[in-house]
Amino acid sequence: MVSRDAVAAYIHFFENLTPEDLPRFEQVFAADARFRDPFNDARGVEAVRRVFEKMFADVDDHHFKVLDHAVDGNRAYLNWEFRITPSGRKQALTILGMCTVDFRDDGKVTAHIDHYDAASQLYESLPLVGTLLRFIRRRIAAV
Repeated sequence: MVSRDAVAAYIHFFENLTPEDLPRFEQVFAADARFRDPFNDARGVEAVRRVFEKMFADVDDHHFKVLDHAVDGNRAYLNWEFRITPSGRKQALTILGMCTVDFRDDGKVTAHIDHYDAASQLYESLPLVGTLLRFIRRRIAAV
């Protein structure tokens, strides 16, 4: 069973993550850790680190905030808000999502799986793709 301290430390790590923290990934993630979101399915701590290196290269600003969480055994459920300002854009995007985070008994993360609606929260903000997705959404909506 993962300790509440380990979960709190992980939340603190992500809420305060900067490019300078990337070398610390080996302290946080197991060597065979997995990170998955709608765009990535990275396996191994080096691959997980590359996901975040790319994120930092692609955004001018970011802020990650855990709104609430729950723990069951070695799994934590995090409800979060992620605000990003993509490089070259003036307006920030807000992404709401949840993730499951699996821990080993020693507190290292073995899996972080993000769940969020990329279509409505990201793609619809793009000029051409967004127009098409909003049209499709209106056509299939019941109300």
